[in-house]
Amino acid sequence: MLVLLMLVGNKLNAQISLTATAGTTTGSYTTLKASFDAINAGTHQGDIVITLTANTTETASAVLNRSYGTSSYTSVNIYPTTSGLSISGNLTSSLINLIGADNVTIDGRVNATGSTSDMVISNTATTSNASTIMFRDDA
Repeated sequence: MLVLLMLVGNKLNAQISLTATAGTTTGSYTTLKASFDAINAGTHQGDIVITLTANTTETASAVLNRSYGTSSYTSVNIYPTTSGLSISGNLTSSLINLIGADNVTIDGRVNATGSTSDMVISNTATTSNASTIMFRDDA
């Protein structure tokens, strides 16, 4: 019973829903970083869709590595499911770090449809090394 309550509680607190066409086909996470970590570990594979269902606050860089070895994805699409959502943090490094990652789409439109962008990604740190999205190694 306690395990069931813990699983339900984790699902209720999840701000990120993930679907994939291979590996573990669904997942729920509280941060973008946690979903990227699972992709990097090879938990989710193939065509991956990450939907933001509530605001996230990242406390460490969300790093997505290139698809290679255990990390095996064809594409990663990220978008919000409702208006006014954000991915934010106060990091002295990059908020989102794409390292050689190809076929990644960050789409600010609700449900990836329409013409209005309505998702904010922001790193509020003011240090010179801070960035919001970093592209490295031919990402």
